[in-house]
Amino acid sequence: MLVSACATTPTQSVVERLDPDTATTVTVLNKPVELVAETLHNAGGDPFAFIGPFETDRMGNRTRYLWMAAPSVQNARLEPRLLCDGQPVALPPVNEGMTHLGLAHPPYAKPAPWSVEWYFQLPPETLQCLADAQRVTVETHADTGQSDQFSVDSKGLTTLKAFNSH
Repeated sequence: MLVSACATTPTQSVVERLDPDTATTVTVLNKPVELVAETLHNAGGDPFAFIGPFETDRMGNRTRYLWMAAPSVQNARLEPRLLCDGQPVALPPVNEGMTHLGLAHPPYAKPAPWSVEWYFQLPPETLQCLADAQRVTVETHADTGQSDQFSVDSKGLTTLKAFNSH
């Protein structure tokens, strides 16, 4: 009876782990939010992008960030655009790399070898918007003017609510 009770317990959507090389505690989603392509200019391209908030805790100094990953776009601009219910969200980029974040290891696994990853500071109001959104979209842009759009609806954003209340 106990075994079946344990087997039905839902998986934690928010987990904490320790970066073994920097001793920084990292709080992440168990699985990043998956966005599906709405428009994809490369017909055979990867139809998935991902977002994942994470928080670093270095000796009580907590900072929240947003990780994004999308298929690489030839001649892509450096940063994608994030839309929360159709409205662009300003995200300050983190260009200094993992050491600036206090991490030696990325918070989320790279989804595919051809994925490009970005890191941004995550203001509280932006996280609240994402957690409450009916739709979140990531747009990647090529210098040619072509763009790919990946979206997720509110049903796929429930883990952001859990992260926001963590």
